[in-house]
Amino acid sequence: MSWLKEDFDHEGWDKLVFEESVNPGASVMDLLHLLADKYSKFGKKAFADQNQNFFEYCAVILNGTFLSSANELNTELKEEDNVKLSPGFYGG
Repeated sequence: MSWLKEDFDHEGWDKLVFEESVNPGASVMDLLHLLADKYSKFGKKAFADQNQNFFEYCAVILNGTFLSSANELNTELKEEDNVKLSPGFYGG
């Protein structure tokens, strides 16, 4: 089981999928803060460092494209956008 699912209080091997409504004009970062407010384990880990380097915690994928900068997290969400979070991975 992914440690990321545990941060959303989800147990089991099945995929964790949920829908969230956001206000018009909301960004990816606004959505992440909304989730952080709802799921305290997620919030404490995702925004643990003062620089809010979210990418140290997990990968953010918007409509199939990995976001790689804080600026990209300010992308305004549109209806039917799909945001996925994936546990961070490191390689060598």
